[in-house]
Amino acid sequence: MKIKLIASIMFLTFFACSETKEVPKGKSMSLTDSKTTTCQLIIKEFTNKGGKVTEYKELYLRCSIQDYFIKICEGNVTAEELKPYIGSGIEVIMEIKEGMLDHCDENPAYSQSRTGTYIVINKIIE
Repeated sequence: MKIKLIASIMFLTFFACSETKEVPKGKSMSLTDSKTTTCQLIIKEFTNKGGKVTEYKELYLRCSIQDYFIKICEGNVTAEELKPYIGSGIEVIMEIKEGMLDHCDENPAYSQSRTGTYIVINKIIE
């Protein structure tokens, strides 16, 4: 009985400690293995660091339970091209990236910029 218990613990420990892959900062990763992703395009009100909701609105893609900020300036699709899809499903070719959300160049002078995960839309699939 003890041997089975020890063997089970060793087996679980071996597989639990397997190496994980991490996406290097600044590199992109895909949401799925397919080339396209279908999500809901939504608008969120911008909330500043003080917690105040501003009049400024931002576009997000809601994929499953995660909302991804859309960084328009890095993609091949404009906000005007996305507007007809607001509140509905949209199929896109996109990349998920890490970095500054508010600025398009990696200038360290923008230290107050929000940072995190965002997406870049390369193409809308009609």
